[in-house]
Amino acid sequence: MGAGSRAAATGGVGHAGVVTAALQAYADRGVFRGFSVRPLPRGRVAYDFQWLLRPPMRLVFDGRSGTLEAPALFPAVARRSPMASALDAIVAAQSSRSQPTHKRLDRRRARVTSRVRGGAWGLTLTVRGSNQHYAVRRALNLMNDLFLWLQESQPEYLIEHFGLSPE
Repeated sequence: MGAGSRAAATGGVGHAGVVTAALQAYADRGVFRGFSVRPLPRGRVAYDFQWLLRPPMRLVFDGRSGTLEAPALFPAVARRSPMASALDAIVAAQSSRSQPTHKRLDRRRARVTSRVRGGAWGLTLTVRGSNQHYAVRRALNLMNDLFLWLQESQPEYLIEHFGLSPE
């Protein structure tokens, strides 16, 4: 999809346009492959791209609720499993003063939550005000940190569910 049609698909201006532009900048720098934008019902916008591992990732922005969500970031995660608890703890720590300032999520700009729905663990940032660009950057940084944690502590999960090489 070209820039003009992508802008039309997301309203071109407003909060969805800011999210689209921020994610497009990552794609333009070669961070993502296969970046696509698709309008969804109720004014939401889906962003699909390949990053970190082989399966495509999806982010969904809802301008009405101000949320940027990775609805099924990690498949096959049970609600009360040790893995879900560990992922939830990493997310909860994002706003903690124990985090270095450059890694800490500013609650005045966005809030982050996680949950298991339909057997998949997901992440949601609720954007406050006009901080969509900040939320995109923080969401991607957090997603990267979560994948790094999985590589260090749950490599068998990545092998089984993402096709990561056991070597």
